[in-house]
Amino acid sequence: MESNGQNFDLKEEIRTYWSARAATFDESASHKIEDQFGKPNWQMFLRQAMGLGPDEDMEGLHVLDLACGTGEISRMLCSLGAEVTGLDFSETMHTIAKAKLEGQSWRPLLCDAENLATVADNSFDFATTRHLAWTLTDPLAAYAEWLRVLKPGGRLLVNDGDWTRPFSRSYRLKRWLAHLLAPETPRSVEERACDASIRGRLPYSGGLTAQRLREEITSQGLSYSSALNVAPLYHQGMQALPIVKRLRQSSENRYALVFEKIGNT
Repeated sequence: MESNGQNFDLKEEIRTYWSARAATFDESASHKIEDQFGKPNWQMFLRQAMGLGPDEDMEGLHVLDLACGTGEISRMLCSLGAEVTGLDFSETMHTIAKAKLEGQSWRPLLCDAENLATVADNSFDFATTRHLAWTLTDPLAAYAEWLRVLKPGGRLLVNDGDWTRPFSRSYRLKRWLAHLLAPETPRSVEERACDASIRGRLPYSGGLTAQRLREEITSQGLSYSSALNVAPLYHQGMQALPIVKRLRQSSENRYALVFEKIGNT
């Protein structure tokens, strides 16, 4: 399942791009999970994805956090008692996650999310991703690998979004008001150009709808289970944040789908 030369070059650009952003990643309200309101909402969300009750934890479960970045989702999973493997192909991201999760039931795995060659079949009870699918260079290969490493009956949670679909008038109004209150520092011309170049060469450059994601993941053998409501993560879960940051966040165009491995595929 080796990537071709074109994919390799693009993947290295993606690795460099995200590694360069690692130091400030936790400054983003859409990435950092605040403890007072964000943490309990994320814990509830992850329990729902795993089919657990409101008071059940993940103790004894082996969980794979795909593209773990600085370890925020891993932190939530560890707080639920899971044994977590945080996979990322950026050593810079892993360095931050290691410091954050020191002493917890977490281990790093420096690996490409599209090729889990070092991971044995049927290794995990649960796997989860956040904002990874739209960046994949070979999505079908990735979905086949995620299926392979899940145990029979294991579940996959994909939390993503369609970033090309037009936003509603109300969402645009919130963004306008946020800019009026506190204008954002614009990204450099170089960063914008790099971002546009990478996005334009991705398989999902035209957008990734929930329907397309569902069809492509099930085509690789996973069974669709359910869709979860992500609104509480970005509304109730952000109550402690300043109003400007809350205005810039929305669950609009975001979605979360749960899949299950039926049988020993």
